[in-house]
Amino acid sequence: MLTAITLTLVAVAYFAITTLVDLYPLNNVRDAKRSEQLTEVAVNAPVMAMPAVLLGLAGGLRLPVLGYAGGALELLAAIGGLTLWWMPYLVGVTAPWATAGTGVTWAELHSRTYAQTLIVLPRIGNRPRPNVEHMILHALMLGAAVAIFAATAAIH
Repeated sequence: MLTAITLTLVAVAYFAITTLVDLYPLNNVRDAKRSEQLTEVAVNAPVMAMPAVLLGLAGGLRLPVLGYAGGALELLAAIGGLTLWWMPYLVGVTAPWATAGTGVTWAELHSRTYAQTLIVLPRIGNRPRPNVEHMILHALMLGAAVAIFAATAAIH
């Protein structure tokens, strides 16, 4: 259980650091307003931490359903991130929520914000490619989801 909680919190910390700290070329937070960065962390970090809280409660109260809910939440967040980043790259289709309310396309946003960051994937036409920053985040989140489900299965 400790491994799953730790992995989840490492993902949250990684997200917060890469959102708030300029680590170029890993990320590109230079052009974001500080208020935008803080809002992103304030909104997303508590949601990302909730699976660890649910798993801790599941273990403490011996209620595996809470752990499974935490695992499902972590998996849902990971799938959302993977859909946002990998669907445009692999199949050329952008998730409907990718740039909701911004008035720009995902390709435009990616070109302005992420295209100059560290990217190791080969080009597929002119499709936006996932950057290393998000590949690491998604791997942490998927690993956390698997660990949460495994830890929950061990609750007796």
